[in-house]
Amino acid sequence: MARIRPERRTAVDLWITAAIVTIVLVVGVIVWANSPVRHTDSAQAAVPAVAPQPATAVPAALTPTWRATSSATDTPALTGALVVTADDGAVVAHDPSDGHQVWHYRRDLALCAVVAAWPTSSDEVLAAYRNARGCGEVTGLKGSTGQRVGARSSDADNRVRLTPSSGYVVSQGPTRLESWGSNLVRGIEYGRIDAPVKPGVQPGREDCRLFSSAVGGDRIAVIEHCGTERGYRLTVLGAVLDKDETVQEYGSTLITEGTAGAPPVAMAMSSSGIAVYDGGANPPAPPTDTPAAPRTPTIRQFSSDGVASATNMVDGDASPPSSVPPVTANGLTTVFTGRATVVLDAQTVRPIYQVPGTIGTGDVMAGQLLLPTAAGVSVRDAATGRELRTIPFTRDGRADEPVSLRVLGDTVVEQWGDTVQSYGPA
Repeated sequence: MARIRPERRTAVDLWITAAIVTIVLVVGVIVWANSPVRHTDSAQAAVPAVAPQPATAVPAALTPTWRATSSATDTPALTGALVVTADDGAVVAHDPSDGHQVWHYRRDLALCAVVAAWPTSSDEVLAAYRNARGCGEVTGLKGSTGQRVGARSSDADNRVRLTPSSGYVVSQGPTRLESWGSNLVRGIEYGRIDAPVKPGVQPGREDCRLFSSAVGGDRIAVIEHCGTERGYRLTVLGAVLDKDETVQEYGSTLITEGTAGAPPVAMAMSSSGIAVYDGGANPPAPPTDTPAAPRTPTIRQFSSDGVASATNMVDGDASPPSSVPPVTANGLTTVFTGRATVVLDAQTVRPIYQVPGTIGTGDVMAGQLLLPTAAGVSVRDAATGRELRTIPFTRDGRADEPVSLRVLGDTVVEQWGDTVQSYGPA
């Protein structure tokens, strides 16, 4: 059998091979140097953190235990077992009792917003980072360990607020919003769409500015103003696309007759209704039966389709403080108006009572409602709002920032400004 002579490799062949290898190596180094992994520092917990037992009684006294800076949250972010703070690109989970670090996740990007979502089920922490496309670089972390469980990247505004519910999280900025499930797959995008993949998916309105949003069940309520319309609009959207892959709109109505004053604020939403804070600077639309409504702050109720149903006058400012979002827990939603805390039934979103003289939103411990006051914490009957007693203490370093109070086990966690402060039984 004749011997097959090997192909002769010339000097040109060797140079080409060397060039290809060099290019592959250079591209690999560039990809590695610019990849998220290259610029990520992650320390996970060795074992999952265990949720503390619910408190059986409200402590007689509270004492400060630890403090941290958290500029990327506006209310204490609580997982099933830990307190999460977020600042300077780092998301850190703390033991609620003494504040020691359980896990952390850090990137060399600016943090836009961080929330803890679904603490009783998938228990995730969602961190939105800012890149060249806005605050759309999102990482999902397991609440008990810090393990990375998902990620997504999309177009977003340069500032967003993340609002969690039992089923979805909404990321909303001034011009667009998105909804995500626990797998971080996008449900809808609404508002500004720079490169629409499919025409006719969005409702027909243009040039809309989004002011606030709330999510409940599988629907999203949005307060917006579009083009030259005479008033602010309440729009109700589905949190996921319909079978034709279009954004479902269940209702969209002008709810004020003017835009000279502060816009209404979507405060809370459930499967049966929507609560909107109206500071009274603009006449309501449609007109209400309350003579003083144009000058008096109100909580207005709407059906889950956006149809007006009731109005309740409340004590508040023309626009509630945006730094303290509503808190929903144990069947109650607390809303801070700037002058009082209004307590809503979380299912019907109807006001039950209001407590004047508070400084923020509260939470339930051992069946009693805790509300922050200038003197400390007011302990109240959750059903009626009747004050039972006061736990006195001072908040060192606080100026006049509103306070968001949360409860985890027998620990009380507050946030004002960029400060997260924990208190334990004295």
